[in-house]
Amino acid sequence: MVKRFNQKVKIKIAFIVVIATIVLMIWSPNIFSGSIKNIFYTVTYPAQKILATTAQKISGFTDTISSIGKLRKENETLFEKNIKLQSEIAKLKNVATENEYLRRELKLLPIKKFDLVSAQVVGRELYGNSDWILIDKGSSDNLKIGMPVIVENGVLVGKVDEVYPHNSKIILLTNSKSKINAITSETEAKGIVKSEYGLGVVLDMVLQTDYLKVGDTVVTSNISQTIPGGLLIGKIAEVQTSEDQLFQRAILSLPVNFSKLRFVFVIKN
Repeated sequence: MVKRFNQKVKIKIAFIVVIATIVLMIWSPNIFSGSIKNIFYTVTYPAQKILATTAQKISGFTDTISSIGKLRKENETLFEKNIKLQSEIAKLKNVATENEYLRRELKLLPIKKFDLVSAQVVGRELYGNSDWILIDKGSSDNLKIGMPVIVENGVLVGKVDEVYPHNSKIILLTNSKSKINAITSETEAKGIVKSEYGLGVVLDMVLQTDYLKVGDTVVTSNISQTIPGGLLIGKIAEVQTSEDQLFQRAILSLPVNFSKLRFVFVIKN
């Protein structure tokens, strides 16, 4: 047992001496003579070669990992740039579409006859009898309550009901608050256009002596001081007689889909 213990101690001491010698050779090679150096380098040459090869492989592996990391960052950057470019392209396409839409409507509007302010619809409520839209123009654009609002071909869609600095609330013809003086182009039958629950928009309070027929065009009359005459409202789809036989009314077919309004024009004068 003692001999084995002494052998282990000797092996450990020899190992420590070798390690210490190697460290000294690396860090302080001038301590040893040339012959000792030659013996050391000769004996440790295979180990040096293995260590050098291993170091090169480790270095190459590290460079590969570093390159993968750089490529990943570059790919992430390119992906973010691609998303931004796609977003900008989508915005430009949307702007181009809106500009084309405005150009098309402006060609059909009575620009020379009225002082118009173009506005974009930025909000809406189209439920029940409270139909209204919110536009991006207000008192800063000299809009006032009661001003009529139209779309292409001079079609009336509503009028200004509330005005704020940069927005205005427009009540549509389908709103229960809306009341418009109107007349038929063909027979000059006079009445009031309003929204009636269950029927939609009707031309009401028309005298029995006036003549109404399906297909007649209904436009604004000159009675109102805020809404000019001749603006298109719609066409008669059905004629009805009131129960008291004093008046008659007509259900109207409107040429505008209010749920799809994107741009409108406010008549200032």
